[in-house]
Amino acid sequence: MVKNYLKIALRNFLKFKGYTALNTLGLAVGIAACLLIVQHIRDELRFDRHHAEPGRFFRIGTTFNAGNETTVTSMSPSPLAWTLVQDYPEVENAARLMKAPGVDQYLIEYGERTFFEQKGYLVDSTFFRLFHFDFTAGDSEHALDAPYSVVITKPMAEKIFGSQQALNQTIKISDPFGEYDFKVTGVVDPSTLKSHIDGHFYMNMRSTAFGQRFYALNEWAGNNLFYTYVRLRPGASPDAFEAKLPALVESKAGERLKTLGFQKKHFLEPVPDIYLKSAAVYPVGPAGNMTFVYIFSAIAAFILLIACINFMNLSTAKATIRAREVGVRKVVGASRGMLIWQFMSESLLHSVIAVLLACVAAKLALPVFNDISGKELSIQFMQDGALLIWIVGITLFTALIAGSYPALYLSGFSPVSIFRGKSGDRFSVRQIRKGLVVVQFIVSIALIQGIFVIQQQLNYVRQKNLGFEKDARLVIQMNTAKSTENYSSLKQACQTQSGVLSVGGSTAIPGNPNIEDMLFYGEGKAPDENVHSFWQWIDPSYLTTMKFDLLAGRFLNEKRPTDSLESVVITEHLMNGLGYTLDNAVGRKFFWNWHGTQYAQEIVGVVRDFHATSLREEVDGHIFQWSHDRSPNYLVANVATNDLPGLISTLTAIWQRVNPGEPFEYYFLDDKLQQAYLSDQRTARLISAFTVLALFISCIGLFGLAAFAAESRTKEIGVRKVLGASVGNIITLLSRDFVGLVLIALVIATPMAWYFMQKWLQDFHYHVDMPWWAFGLAGLLAIGLTLLTVSWQSVKAAVMNPVNSLRSE
Repeated sequence: MVKNYLKIALRNFLKFKGYTALNTLGLAVGIAACLLIVQHIRDELRFDRHHAEPGRFFRIGTTFNAGNETTVTSMSPSPLAWTLVQDYPEVENAARLMKAPGVDQYLIEYGERTFFEQKGYLVDSTFFRLFHFDFTAGDSEHALDAPYSVVITKPMAEKIFGSQQALNQTIKISDPFGEYDFKVTGVVDPSTLKSHIDGHFYMNMRSTAFGQRFYALNEWAGNNLFYTYVRLRPGASPDAFEAKLPALVESKAGERLKTLGFQKKHFLEPVPDIYLKSAAVYPVGPAGNMTFVYIFSAIAAFILLIACINFMNLSTAKATIRAREVGVRKVVGASRGMLIWQFMSESLLHSVIAVLLACVAAKLALPVFNDISGKELSIQFMQDGALLIWIVGITLFTALIAGSYPALYLSGFSPVSIFRGKSGDRFSVRQIRKGLVVVQFIVSIALIQGIFVIQQQLNYVRQKNLGFEKDARLVIQMNTAKSTENYSSLKQACQTQSGVLSVGGSTAIPGNPNIEDMLFYGEGKAPDENVHSFWQWIDPSYLTTMKFDLLAGRFLNEKRPTDSLESVVITEHLMNGLGYTLDNAVGRKFFWNWHGTQYAQEIVGVVRDFHATSLREEVDGHIFQWSHDRSPNYLVANVATNDLPGLISTLTAIWQRVNPGEPFEYYFLDDKLQQAYLSDQRTARLISAFTVLALFISCIGLFGLAAFAAESRTKEIGVRKVLGASVGNIITLLSRDFVGLVLIALVIATPMAWYFMQKWLQDFHYHVDMPWWAFGLAGLLAIGLTLLTVSWQSVKAAVMNPVNSLRSE
C-alpha cells in the first residue's frame, strides 16, 4: 500500500512539475532558515548548562539604593564569599572572580614572544572546583592553589608556546602596576563548553598588586569589585538562604551604609540564567538576551508556517484538477481514510525532499550566517544526535501541518458531485486560501516594519550627539607600569606631530566601564541627601581634546597649579543632584565621606552631560579631577584623517622609542563605542536576512497562486478580450484580489508591529520616536512586491490570443 502511495505521489510530482518545484523550493528555504535558527538558539541556550548540578550554583549580585536611584549590579564585596562559607551551613563552597580595575589587557612575554592579551581574571583557588572547564593539561582541583599560578586557554597556549608543552612553563604577565612571573598550571579548551565567563587566562587571586591588595580586604559597604559564586548544599533552599542575606548586610555594614548614605541588598542569580536573563550591570563577558531567543524562535516558526501555507494553498488550488482522480478512486472502493493517507504520504515525501535540500542549503549558508551573527556554529549531521532529532521533528511537523488540510479537503469530495461537475474549488475553500495568504503577509509585513524601526534606532545611536566629539579620536592605552610612567613623554612626543591636533589623557574613557564612583552631597545637605557620580582623573587637556561642552565656569588649566588640589569640573547631572544651578554652581563645594572623614571638592566648571555608556542607560554624574599622583591609563589624540597610514606609522615609531619592547596598539573611539550595540546590529542583520527569506517564500506561493488563477480563468479572460477588455483591464482583474489581501494584512500587521517595537525601544533610555512612515513604507514595499510577483502571470494571460483559449468552446 505504501509503495503504491509513493508511486502515485511521484507520478503527480512529475505531472505537475511547476507546482512541485514551487512547493519544494518554498519548503526547502523555510526549513533551511529554521535549521539555522535552531542551531543559533541551541547555542544560546548552552551557556553554563554543563556544570555539575547547576540548580545549586548561584552568583550573588547586589542592589544599591541611593535616594531615588536604584542600581542592580552583578558584583559584591570581598569578604562576602568566605563569610558565607564559614557561617552559613547551606553554602558548600564559594569562589570569587575579579577584573583588575583599569586593566583592559595584559602584556604577555615568553622568550621573544610579546603580545597583549585581554580577558585576564583574578580568581580564587576554588574557582575550578565550582566551574567545570575542559582541562587539556593540569589538575582542575588544585591548578590555582599557589600564588602566581595561572590557567590559560588552549588558543593562548598555542599563541605563546606553539607546539611546545605549556604545563609548568613560566611566563611574564604585566599590568599598569607591575611585572610578575607566573607558572602555567593548567590549560583549558574554551571551544567545548559555553560559559558566561569567557576568560583567556585565570590568575590566582593572591597574585599581582591588585590581587594582593584586595584578596583579604575587609570592606563590606564599598569596593564591590568581586563576582561572588556559591554552590549550595544538596537540599538547601535558595529562597531561604537569600532571605538571610539582609541580616548579614545589616550586621556587617549597616552603620557604615548609613554614613555613606545608601542601602544595599544581595540576591541570588542561578548561574545557568546569567547569560540570557541577568539584568545586572557590569557583566563578566558578553551577555545574551532571552527576548532575542523568543524573537528568533517566533521567526523560525513563522517562516516554517509561511512555507506550509504555500503548500496548503497550492495543493487546494489544484482541487479541480485532482477531483476526478478522487472520484474514480472512491468509486472503485477507496475509503476516505485511504485517500487521506495517500495525500499525507505525498506531503511527507515533499517534506523529506525539501528537508534534504534544506540540509544542503543550511550547510552552504552557514559561513554567511556565522559572519552575520558573530558566532562559530557548525552543522555536523552525523555527530549531532540532537540536531538529527530536530530534523526528523521538523520533517514530520511540516508534513503534518502542510498536508493535513489538503488531505482532509481533497478526500472529502463526493463522487456524485465530481462527475456532475459540481466539485472543485468551492467558495469556502477559496476564502480559507485567501485567509492563509493574509496570514503570510501579516508576518512578512510585520517583520519589514520591525526592521525599519530597528534600523532607525541604530541610525539614531550612530548620529546622536554624545556630549563629546568621538570622531577622529585615536586612543592608546597604557597597559604596563612602564608605559604608564612614560605617559608624559609619550604625550609630548605625540603632540609635536603635524597630524595630531591635540592630546589628552584620562583614567577612564567612554565605552569602557568606570568603577570609581561615590555618593556626594551639596552644601547644607545631609550625607543621605546624596547623588551618585563617577570619578576620573585627567590631565587638563583631555577636556578640550574631547571637546566637552562647557556650560559654566572654566576647564582645568595646567597653568594653574592649584587646580590639581581640590578643583574639579562636573557634569550637569551631578550639579542638579547637588542642588545647584548653572548660575551658582561655580565656586561652590560638595562633599563625600570615607571611613569617618569628610572630604570636599570645589567646582570650577560645569560641562554638558555626556554618554559614557550606551544609550540604554540614563546619563550619570561625572567628576573630572587633575592629579599629579595618578598618570592616565588612556591617551586620546585628536588626529587629522587625511593621511592615517602615515600618522599611524609615525605614532608606532614614537611608541617604540618611548616604550621599547612593548607592542603598539590603538583603536578609534567611535569604533569602540559602536561595540556597545554590536548585539543589536547583529540581531538587526539576522532579522533583515530572515525577513527577506519570509518575503521570498511568500512571493513563491503568490506566484504559484497567480499562475493557477490565470490558468483557471483562461476562458473568462478570452471572453472578456473578445468583448473589448484591454490588457490593462485584464492585469487589474488578476492583480486586485492579491493586492486587496496584502492591504488587509497591512491593517492587521501594523498595530502588532507597533506594539512590539514600542516594547523594544523601551530597552533604550534614549530612543527615536516611533517612525510612523516606516509602517506605510513597509506596506508600499509589500504591495510593490505583490504586483511584481503576479505581474508576469497577469501579463502572460492578458496578452494571450483569445482564439486559443476559446477554441474548445
